[in-house]
Amino acid sequence: MKYIIHPFYSQQVNTISLCIMVAMFLLTGISVAYSQEKTLPLQWDLQTCIGYALENNIQIKQSKVNKETGLVDTKLAKAAMLPSLSASVGQTLSNYPFPDDNASSGTSSLSVSGSYGLNATWTIFDGGSRITDIKQAELNNRIADLEIDESKNNIKLAIIQNYMQILYANEALKAYENAVELSKAQLESNKIKLSVGSVAKSDVSQWESQYASDNYNLVNAQTTLENYKLQLKQLLELDTLDSMELVLTPPDGEDVLSLIPDKQTIYQTALHVMPQIRNSELNTEYAQLGIEKAKAGFYPTVSLQANTGTGNVYNYSGYSFGSQLKNNWNNVIGLSVSIPVFSNRTVKSAVEKAGINMYSSQLNELSIRKELYADIETAYLNTLTSQAQYIAAEEKVKYSRESYDVMDEQFILGLKNTIEMLTEKNRLITAQQELLQAKYTALLNIKVLEYYQGLI
Repeated sequence: MKYIIHPFYSQQVNTISLCIMVAMFLLTGISVAYSQEKTLPLQWDLQTCIGYALENNIQIKQSKVNKETGLVDTKLAKAAMLPSLSASVGQTLSNYPFPDDNASSGTSSLSVSGSYGLNATWTIFDGGSRITDIKQAELNNRIADLEIDESKNNIKLAIIQNYMQILYANEALKAYENAVELSKAQLESNKIKLSVGSVAKSDVSQWESQYASDNYNLVNAQTTLENYKLQLKQLLELDTLDSMELVLTPPDGEDVLSLIPDKQTIYQTALHVMPQIRNSELNTEYAQLGIEKAKAGFYPTVSLQANTGTGNVYNYSGYSFGSQLKNNWNNVIGLSVSIPVFSNRTVKSAVEKAGINMYSSQLNELSIRKELYADIETAYLNTLTSQAQYIAAEEKVKYSRESYDVMDEQFILGLKNTIEMLTEKNRLITAQQELLQAKYTALLNIKVLEYYQGLI
């Protein structure tokens, strides 16, 4: 049986094929453009992660946008010192239902008139309110710069913490892999011994249970490591599909036990390098300017006005259009003074509120300093504690390894049973995990102290 394709369907097939080819071409172009636009590092270490985040983090970009808004506000505040100028053009149609022969409009009941003018206003004195606005706008620009620095510091600290977690999870994964290998080797060995009747079935079952437990811990460790890597990608604003080859070089004991400065020295350094400290000081200055601005309401406002204008009546037969514009041209200049006499306590209340804001800013500045000192003190004590724990954990791992090796020899000779061997093995694994935990706790807190000194 032959199948005959109708020309109409053949045309539809060709059209669909063409659409698919065009779509694939567009998708390929978009993919190429995207890959060209976003060039990723081949390898990622800690400094590479920090550098990339500082360029691509959304919060940092948002802080920069806020700064641009502040720059516009500064221009606006400065422009308020200049006079304003406006032009006006008006056309009026008037109807006179009962015209009078003596009226300027003649005998017509309709009158079309026009007015044209320029108006200028300049505030000469307003108690310093506009000057204070300029000072506050400039302070806001400096505060915006510090907020950008704060955003950068926050992302730095978050990446440091996450990167240390990845290093810890990576070493913990290797420890669990070694534990699985040990359990597997013991299981295979006991299976051979069972086949020749030198061990009981219960011994093999216990090693099978231990092997399964170690595999379970290994899977959990792998999942933990992948979760930390995913969190790092999110901090770096990367897609989950982006490839990322991390450089995971385990630090040595010298890094863990490195000397740290005195906490008072760290605190005094942090007072000069941490942007939140200077930010709080500038906010206090901003609040002080708010008091000056509120007090400006007690002073009079002096303004200068000037305008020039002319007008005409289109159907006025006495004079031509040009003559009317010339004859009606007028110039006016005036000076006005607005003196506040009674404002229903508006100005006084504004001054009192500004004073309250000033006191609140001072309290916030003090709170930020105390919080900074508490954070440094906590990191300092945690560093000393974890360094001491690391030294103790090293000794514990050393003796646990020696005890395990002795137990293994005695187990081979049949002097120790399976339960004793498994207990000693788990003690060794626990000691290794405690060593890793103390190691990376110390490293993280050392990095935090370096962060507070502006070294990262």
